[in-house]
Amino acid sequence: MASTAANAYNIIAASQSRKGGAGKSHFWLTAPDPIFYFLLEPGGLKGLNVNPLFRHKDIRVCDLSGKLDWGRIKDKKERVARGLDVMKEFDAAWEFAKPNARTIVIDKEDMLWETRRYAHDEVESPEPKKFHELNLEHRALVVQAEALGLNLGFIRGMKEGWGKIGVSRATGKDQMGFTGEFTPRGHKELDEQVQINLEHRWDDEAKLFKVKILDKCRLGEAITLMGEEFDMLEFADLGMKLYPETDVEVWS
Repeated sequence: MASTAANAYNIIAASQSRKGGAGKSHFWLTAPDPIFYFLLEPGGLKGLNVNPLFRHKDIRVCDLSGKLDWGRIKDKKERVARGLDVMKEFDAAWEFAKPNARTIVIDKEDMLWETRRYAHDEVESPEPKKFHELNLEHRALVVQAEALGLNLGFIRGMKEGWGKIGVSRATGKDQMGFTGEFTPRGHKELDEQVQINLEHRWDDEAKLFKVKILDKCRLGEAITLMGEEFDMLEFADLGMKLYPETDVEVWS
């Protein structure tokens, strides 16, 4: 059964990692079902769909990944047309998911944002929109999920920054290169719109997934939780940390 506005216990979060295989999808599939999973990352669920941990969960996948081969579409008008087609599919599935889901996952959010821009932020678009309108459309996902008490997960990739890394001894000019600092791809305002930001990684030495609560947490004992890293954290564990007054059944 879907959530309602009366359900005060939900989590809206962004999950990021520097590398793939960090456990982001695994974490979100431990959330309460029915789970509606918007797949925009090619092969993003391979291996997980046969994992016995999720065999009995109600997981419904809207796979849009096969239509996001932008690099093979050279003509701008064709890109716009493809973007509009994908966004129409996404919007229809989103409207269906809202009353039927307990958890919605978007994998990856940066691909959805890129698709939205191709569809509406191009000169050739038959439905051009100002950037402010695009921001509002993207933000509406968070607003609607919160109003309905849905769990909502945005899975994001990260990019390494480019800038000044030193000064050339030979020329005295600035040297440019990758800085070693990473930021999430996708909509730049998402960090501040969600309730909590998470970073995931695989610890090869310990052979387990680790999840860190970053410097954005609106729930629970935020000051204590921010900066903490947990081994093999599942959704119910996070729910109990953010809402310690609840029973674990709320998150199962």
